[in-house]
Amino acid sequence: MGLRLRLLYWWTPNYIIKRELKSLSDKTTEALQSLLSMNASKPSGSSELELKGKIEEQRAMMAQIHAEMVQELAAAIGQEKAVSLGRAALFSVGAELGKQIRSKLGVGNKPDDVIMAAKILYRILGIEFHLEWLDDSNAISIIDGCSLARSYSQLTCEVLSATDEGVIHGLQPNVTMKFKEYMTGGCKNCKAIIQFSSKEQT
Repeated sequence: MGLRLRLLYWWTPNYIIKRELKSLSDKTTEALQSLLSMNASKPSGSSELELKGKIEEQRAMMAQIHAEMVQELAAAIGQEKAVSLGRAALFSVGAELGKQIRSKLGVGNKPDDVIMAAKILYRILGIEFHLEWLDDSNAISIIDGCSLARSYSQLTCEVLSATDEGVIHGLQPNVTMKFKEYMTGGCKNCKAIIQFSSKEQT
């Protein structure tokens, strides 16, 4: 476990939250913009958002843009294809982000390292979660609160949650995460299954 991982887990300064939120916003909107340019005849433009205001306002701005872009994509090519293409693109974005976080923060192979890194990322996004372990290798990630859900639809969640799943894969390739329930779909919490291989237990 890296020292930076420990420090940021216990305290993440606002300037880091803003910086990483901007970076995540740019990467996710760029992926969606690319899909729109290829599939919806939407002119390619700058995907960088000028996030203004307090952190909560910046999250809301990013979430609103995500929702609008996903809706545009679904209107152009149909919901099923939009989900398929969107999830593939955003899983790749998340996986690359996860690799970068692993390198920068010194994330090791143990479950605690992966969970701590996920806590930091979700803190940046304004998401609170806890784990319920099913056995030594399987757990359910339960999201108790999500700032993005105020702007997201279930369709947006289905697409953007692939980013989270990709991040986990990037943090540790032998760990998988798959969302099963969404608050925006009427469920009390968002829930995702996380599977750790035996390699992560030592």
